[in-house]
Amino acid sequence: MNVYDEMNKVCEAIKESHEYKKIHESKEKLKSDKDAESMVKDFLKLKSQIELAQYQGKQPEKADTEKMQKLYEVLQLNPVASDYIQNYIRFQMMIGDLSKTLGDTIKEAVE
Repeated sequence: MNVYDEMNKVCEAIKESHEYKKIHESKEKLKSDKDAESMVKDFLKLKSQIELAQYQGKQPEKADTEKMQKLYEVLQLNPVASDYIQNYIRFQMMIGDLSKTLGDTIKEAVE
């Protein structure tokens, strides 16, 4: 068994997954709404900054957390943006599950 060939199969399975297809579809729709696209980019950038701070053991700024919450509420009012965010979250959850499985396997090997 060649592990690289198997990884290619995993990558193909991801591309064939419902989550991948939905995020790709909603991304194309988002490109056609520049205002929604800009808001989504701002939201995801702020979300990443907050998550990075938490990962580093820091408390995120309250203003940033409130801003992210308000951006999320505004995004929910735009169907294109809302659809993208929901599909983004589902796709990220799938990738997180796959990463955890891979991480657990690696951990078994090195511990």
